[in-house]
Amino acid sequence: MRRHIDSEKISQALATLDIHEYGDVLQCMRCGTCLPTCPTYRTDGIETQSPRGRVAMIKAVIDGRLTASEEFIEHMYHCLDCRNCQTVCPAGVKVGELVLEARYRIEEHIPQPLLKRFMLNHAICDQDRLSRYLVPVRLYQNLGIQRLVRKSQLLKYISSDLEFMESLLPQLPVRPLSHSIPQEVPAVGKELGRVGFFLGCAMNLIFADISLDTIDVLSRSGYTVVIPKNQQCCGTPNIAEGERRIYREMAEHNISLFQDKNLDAIVTDCAACGSELKTYRETLSKRAATAKKAEAFSSKIRDISEFLVAADSEEMKFGPIEEVVCFHDPCHLRHGQKLVSPQRDLLRRIPDLTYREIPDEGQCCGSAGIYNITHRDRSMKILEAKVKAISKTGAQRVITSNPGCFMQLKYASEKLAAGWQVSHMSQMLRVSLERGQTSRNSNSH
Repeated sequence: MRRHIDSEKISQALATLDIHEYGDVLQCMRCGTCLPTCPTYRTDGIETQSPRGRVAMIKAVIDGRLTASEEFIEHMYHCLDCRNCQTVCPAGVKVGELVLEARYRIEEHIPQPLLKRFMLNHAICDQDRLSRYLVPVRLYQNLGIQRLVRKSQLLKYISSDLEFMESLLPQLPVRPLSHSIPQEVPAVGKELGRVGFFLGCAMNLIFADISLDTIDVLSRSGYTVVIPKNQQCCGTPNIAEGERRIYREMAEHNISLFQDKNLDAIVTDCAACGSELKTYRETLSKRAATAKKAEAFSSKIRDISEFLVAADSEEMKFGPIEEVVCFHDPCHLRHGQKLVSPQRDLLRRIPDLTYREIPDEGQCCGSAGIYNITHRDRSMKILEAKVKAISKTGAQRVITSNPGCFMQLKYASEKLAAGWQVSHMSQMLRVSLERGQTSRNSNSH
């Protein structure tokens, strides 16, 4: 069923947007520097699928030269919000943030699908509730039903989209990590400090083993790890879809959990979470009651690689891993957080590890949250380009640090016969540190 779109109301809502808040938009020279960096322009090759095209369309609606039609709205949602254009823009235009603001004003004036409202306003905002909704999936996987469904290829005859979504899903843990991990994990050996650990939804409910590795790495590096209970979603899905009320509630709740814990930093192993948590200082800046708390919170957020490189702990003794690897930069890490060197610096410290750079390394893999589900065809074209680039490295293993990228690259490895393994950064670090400390203990005897 198509939604009724009141183009006039949406146009009026966009007309009040202060375009100057998003960089020097009026100074855009239409130079085209952004074009080769944009995934949708690379796949479609048309101006409306480019960053400067989206900026021009938004400005045209604001100026009254264009109506906020259904086609305009679709173009706002074709953007992956990878922020690659912002990294290269010489005028400092914040295209991604401008597009998100346009989505917010659009969402205020069109009826939302029931499933979307349910997910953003009810399911995502409570990880325990979301975990209960995943019980049927756990039963499906653990009772042998998944094996039978895949063997019979049943889903292919029902829905290719459903078959695709099912193929993306990894094996879920029996229970969320938050239900089994203590609220404080002591440092191994000499304590060098105390860090908080933000446990994101996907990491807690899907990749619990990886976050357990992250906690282990921090502990082995000399840090006591504090994991507050009842953490909520960072808000990335909400802000990406134009929802802000529940987003603010979750942000304020998360900030309160880490207050008064005497923490040196708050570490995350999800690039999307890290990027969003660092922006709380901006998204909550207009509320006097929360502005200072948000600033203090965001200033402590660190990606796991960012934190470990800066800490340079003497407890970090890396052992050898004899493999050829490359690192896929999650957009939220490279463009959202502007982190490029920490992850590479850490990998180069691992003995016997051969690191190779991916050609055009800043390009998105096409996951982009749920973009690979909502815009599957375009996402797969973007992924195919990424697979070709990775294949040129000859790497045996692709390392990344975002759950969405992890699932997308895993899909490529298994379904597109890419032929490489996929690991999270924390998994590599845990193996190397474990080997290094085993070797050190052997030498001390």
